[in-house]
Amino acid sequence: MMNSEDKKDKTGQIEISEEDETNEGAEDVRAEVGDDKNYKELYQRYIRLAADFENYKKRLAKEKADIITYGNEELIKALLNVLDNLERALSHGEGPEKDTKAVLEGVRLVHKQFLSLLEKFGVEPVPAERGLEFDPRVHQAIERVDSADVESGRIISEMLRGYTLKDRLLRPALVSVSKGGGEPRDNGSPADKNNGGDGGNSSGIFDLTDEG
Repeated sequence: MMNSEDKKDKTGQIEISEEDETNEGAEDVRAEVGDDKNYKELYQRYIRLAADFENYKKRLAKEKADIITYGNEELIKALLNVLDNLERALSHGEGPEKDTKAVLEGVRLVHKQFLSLLEKFGVEPVPAERGLEFDPRVHQAIERVDSADVESGRIISEMLRGYTLKDRLLRPALVSVSKGGGEPRDNGSPADKNNGGDGGNSSGIFDLTDEG
């Protein structure tokens, strides 16, 4: 009697029944999973990995919360040093023997220390010198005034200093901007200006010699 392995079709090739394919698939599954002991070990490993991952997520969330809460700790510690020096400077202005000069010198020292601290943390002032071209990305114009010696569209004066943090603008510099068209400055007297300026002297220097 021929079994399934001995069955051949008309072409002489061995036929494989569905039952044979099912048996082979079951053998493959058993080979991958193994016996019951191996399955339990894999399951326990999965449980441990899942627990480790859950603990990792909790630890990551705590670290993120700590960064938000204590992220400025280093900056605050540095600011405390500035505060100490400021209090020392103010102490010179208290009591019966006030030393105004010492207070002023102390405040200047604190100001210098504070600027150095800001620079350490990547904070820099926005350039806003007189005559610098107005840049709407970092400057905010609060007024436009006539000026003869500053070209139109350039800064006349800085009202409030602006600052950047690395490549991010913290606040713009408040400036006054020239719109040109002002009268040129000269050293003539008001009477000369009322009489038409230099009386035809294009050099702007008044001729004080007696024409008589």
